Amino acid sequence: MDFAFTAEQEKFRQEVRTFLDAELPPDWVGYLGGTTGDHVVDRGEGWQVFQDIAGKLGKKGWLSLCWPREYGGQARSYVDYLIFAEEIARRGSPGYNPIAMKMLAPTLIDYGNEEQKQQHLKPIARGERFWCEGLSEPEAGSDLASLQTKAVKDNGHFIINGQKTWSTLANHSDWCFMLARSDPNSQRYKGLSFLLVDLSTPGVTVSPIKNLAGESSFCEIFFEDARIPGENLVSKESEGWPVAQALLAHERTSIEFVAMVQSLIEETIKYLKANPGIAPASARDSLARLAIEAEIGRLLNYRVAWQHDQGVATDLYASIAKLYSTELFKRAASAAMHLIGLYGQLDKKETIAPLSGWIEHMYLVSFGATIAAGTSEIQKNIIALRGLSLPKG
Repeated sequence: MDFAFTAEQEKFRQEVRTFLDAELPPDWVGYLGGTTGDHVVDRGEGWQVFQDIAGKLGKKGWLSLCWPREYGGQARSYVDYLIFAEEIARRGSPGYNPIAMKMLAPTLIDYGNEEQKQQHLKPIARGERFWCEGLSEPEAGSDLASLQTKAVKDNGHFIINGQKTWSTLANHSDWCFMLARSDPNSQRYKGLSFLLVDLSTPGVTVSPIKNLAGESSFCEIFFEDARIPGENLVSKESEGWPVAQALLAHERTSIEFVAMVQSLIEETIKYLKANPGIAPASARDSLARLAIEAEIGRLLNYRVAWQHDQGVATDLYASIAKLYSTELFKRAASAAMHLIGLYGQLDKKETIAPLSGWIEHMYLVSFGATIAAGTSEIQKNIIALRGLSLPKG
């Protein structure tokens, strides 16, 4: 088996690195977090920087690498996409809205009608339209099929009432995709519809929630008699569950977390070399172990990309990669906090904080990484049932 990248792929990786060197602000410090880029909106002019970089990434065609050309894409491989995502994450770069690019776009390509593709894909590809998700609810997270938000049909529209939570970037997004129960008598997976919602619709209210790091990238979305056009229904009414499952499968490639771990290792080593005597005796062992684990995580994720390009089903291996990568992220953040010592607890507001507050920030957000996109427990269930053929219960 050949694990090497092609010459064209190595050239593309260098092109992305050169672009980021040239386009990120001179004083840029990418505070790495659980969802790459979303956290920067809380940093001064962060949202403006996010929009500017998104537009430039769109002009390069990098927000639509894998899409068909007729929808503004480049028809490139999924491995190329992972190279792009890896480099963006290593720098903590803004401008990348994975909810739109990685999750919604390929789902619309597979399940959306032609009008929906024309309306939404090209603005995403240009970095002009930002999206959030409306899946989880206060009483429906890992058990998503128990959601209760209602979408009642009325004269060619859906009237939506209910609440969504943990909608990352909703306070800066233009649109939201969501699951709602369109058959009031249905239970579990049946009777759910997949809808596209303009967040400027009357009756839709977005309320930010601060995360452990004090940032407002998480949000609640409230729907009070929000009237959504029937043409915003993706696929068929009350048959949205397969659409949502396809979307979530796209979400679970997790190279970003591995890339952030590799950056954290590199920066921790630089800090320890510049401050001799502070590292405990276990530093070499800890960093070497993390470096090995990060390489394993990288290979797991690129295997998923390779399988995707070969037309092989990736849901099982995406769950393996997601579980491993996010748990690694949590372990690495904890290890870095231990290695740096008490100063590692200082946040980015403190001028003497090591690594501009990366350590504290990554430690706090690492716990959420193992919950979002399906908890570690959910991923283990998928691996046990689909991979090991273990019985339920």
